[in-house]
Parts: sequence; C-alpha cells; structure tokens
Amino acid sequence: MSSTDIIALIVTIIGVASFATVVTVLFRNYIKSQIKEINLGNRDIEIIDLMIYERNPNIIKKRKAGNIAKNVIYCAFLAIVIPIFGLSLYSRIKNNVTKFGDNFVMVVASGSMSQRNEANTYLVEQSLTNQFNTYDLIVLTGVNSSSQLSMYDVIAYKNDKNVNVIHRIIGIDYTSGEPRYSTRGDSNSATDTYHPKVSDVIGKYTGKRIPGIGIFIMFFQSYAGIVTVLSVVYCSFMISHFTRKMDDATEERKTLLTALFNVDEMNESDPQVMSIKQHNTIFYKGYAYSLDPEGQPEKREMNEEEKAKYGISEQLVKAKSLEEQNLKEKENTNEPIGEQGE
Repeated sequence: MSSTDIIALIVTIIGVASFATVVTVLFRNYIKSQIKEINLGNRDIEIIDLMIYERNPNIIKKRKAGNIAKNVIYCAFLAIVIPIFGLSLYSRIKNNVTKFGDNFVMVVASGSMSQRNEANTYLVEQSLTNQFNTYDLIVLTGVNSSSQLSMYDVIAYKNDKNVNVIHRIIGIDYTSGEPRYSTRGDSNSATDTYHPKVSDVIGKYTGKRIPGIGIFIMFFQSYAGIVTVLSVVYCSFMISHFTRKMDDATEERKTLLTALFNVDEMNESDPQVMSIKQHNTIFYKGYAYSLDPEGQPEKREMNEEEKAKYGISEQLVKAKSLEEQNLKEKENTNEPIGEQGE
C-alpha cells in the first residue's frame, strides 16, 4: 500500500465518520423531539386518526402487501450485495484472484482483450472470437504443466512487476529448456515485454464470463467502496434503532388513547368534535380529557365557555379545523393555547 493510498484511506474514513456522526446526532435529536411530542399528547389527534385509518380492511391488505414487497426487495438486495462484497474483499486479499475448486475468477481491469486489432491477423485466420470487455468477470482453469497450454490460448499470469495480465499466447520459446510464452492483448499491436513461465501462469481462460459485474467488485474492493458499504450498514441500523423507539412510543400512546376513547367505535364520517390543546387537554363529545406529561388521564365535562368556543352544539367541527383555530389564536395572542391539566 503506497503512502498516497494510506492518506486517501485516512481522509475517506475521517470524512465518512464525520458525516455519520452528524447524521446520527441530527436524526437522534429529531426522534427525541418526536417522542417528546407523542408523550406530551401533542400528536394525539394524528394518532387517533391513524388508528381509525388503520382499521380499514383495504388499508390492512395494502400494508401487508407493501411489507411483503419491501421485505422481498430488501432480502434480494442483501442476497446480491453481500456475496459481491464478500467476493470483492476476498479477491482483494488474494491479489484479485479468487479460487473456486480447480478454477479461478478474475475481473478484467483493462480493454486490451476487448476487440480484434487488424494488425493481429492470426485472430481472423484462427477464428479467435473469445474476446471480453473491461469489468467482465472471467473464469480460468488452473494450469500445472506446459502440456496444458497451447498457441493462442488466453492466459492470466503475473509479470515481473507482480501485476496480473490477461493476454493471448502468440509464441512459445523452448530454447532455455523451460517454455517461455510470448503474449499480446487482442486489442494491442505490440507483444508484452515479459515472457512468463508456467510457474507465472495463474490460469487459462475457459470462455466463460459474466459481463459487467466486475465494476461492482472493483468498487467494493476500493477504500471508498468498503467505507461506503460499512457506512450504509451503520446508518441502516442507526435509523432502524431510533425509528423503533418512536414506534414504541406511538404504540404506547395508542394503548393509552384506546383506554381513553372508544376508538374502535369512532368513524371519520361521524359528527364529532375533537380538539387538542397545547397542554394536553383533549375535547371530545362534550368531555375534556387532561393528560399530564406522564400520560395519566383525567376526565371532566366541558364548561359552557369551552362548548361555545368549540361549537359543541353543532357537533360538526372537525379536529383539523379546531387545531388550525388553536394555532391562529396562538399566533394572535402569542400565548399558549389550552389549559394545564389539573
């Protein structure tokens, strides 16, 4: 690993860690504020409406279908990403060569075998059409002796700079006793300067390949790819953790509200009056329900002033309009709306 790679890795880690920290703090504070609103009762009308909405059989079916689809997509995503990510890390450790039994897989990192150069007449003469493109994942079979190699085979080998090369054999030299192979990429017009021995050969191309998938492997092998995947995993768990806390607070509030109101008998089309005041006083069908910050309920009849204010005699005022009225009054008077529960 060069000094430039080390610096790039450190900068990437610091940047992503900083981003993850900021996102975590902001999201945690947002969730805490939402939970506080729920516990104080400021979202009771919204929760009650949600409970009524969730009773609809069509909504139940849609939610079940949506949850199934979401789980299928998530599992499919994991089934694709996890193996590729694992293969990428393993391939990186093994110098981009991954062994499966007697075979190897490699990612093509250049376009030197992607097309037939007119200067290489042997490609046409021998009808050699087994080219492949950059980022293809190719399958190689292991080579143990020179008898397994022939002219015009495509081989992968390590050159004198320990770099993997995937080129075609265009000549074999037996003068030194041990065969030395001359290789050239089909797209190139010049022969490679290094002539590998059998011991340098990683494997011989079998003609099997998976087009394009190597681009994901190359990305996951990079420092940016590794850090990105780890950051996504962290953020997913972090968001799920805090969201679950808000869901738990909502469910607890639903239980409390179900005890306060006969929600199962409520219907959005029924004439009713429901309003929530800033300090946890809920007006519903002639009664005022006071909820303290711990969620302990109190119930009393609405007084004449409250009935007149919220038009209880008409029995037609909706929660949304009353909430808007409260907000307008707050803006006009610049004072908290509602009463503190006794």
